[in-house]
Amino acid sequence: MIKPITMIKIACLPLIILALTITFTKSAYAAKKFIPKTKTSSRTVTSSSIPVRVRYRPDKLAILFSFSNFNGIESVNYSFTYNTNGIPQGAGGTIRASNNPTSERELLFGTCSTSVCTYHYNLSGAKLSFTAKYSNGKTISKSYRIKTYR
Repeated sequence: MIKPITMIKIACLPLIILALTITFTKSAYAAKKFIPKTKTSSRTVTSSSIPVRVRYRPDKLAILFSFSNFNGIESVNYSFTYNTNGIPQGAGGTIRASNNPTSERELLFGTCSTSVCTYHYNLSGAKLSFTAKYSNGKTISKSYRIKTYR
């Protein structure tokens, strides 16, 4: 026959094992959901909703861009900047619905004068930024860091 003290020990054994398991195992925590930071300005939003297509020219001496849909957009300002041998270079402009926004535009890594182009070398820090002003008053920005090959 089993003694009463032995029965208590046997009955308590699973509880002791459970308590030790909980105490000495690491707790598992779920990762927090990532919530991207938003700008504090109520009128400017950084987004990818500007319908622009940006790509390299096949020889990689220029950037080409065009818009697929200009509905609801009053204007888009663009800024193309980079450094060559430590000297800042760039171009910028504004595109409106009246000046054919769906046509492709070219931004050279260089300068042109009288149909003669001089390309820059030792490029760094290239960036192309767009800021669209919509007819509802919103302003949306989109930027690209451009890899340079020269």
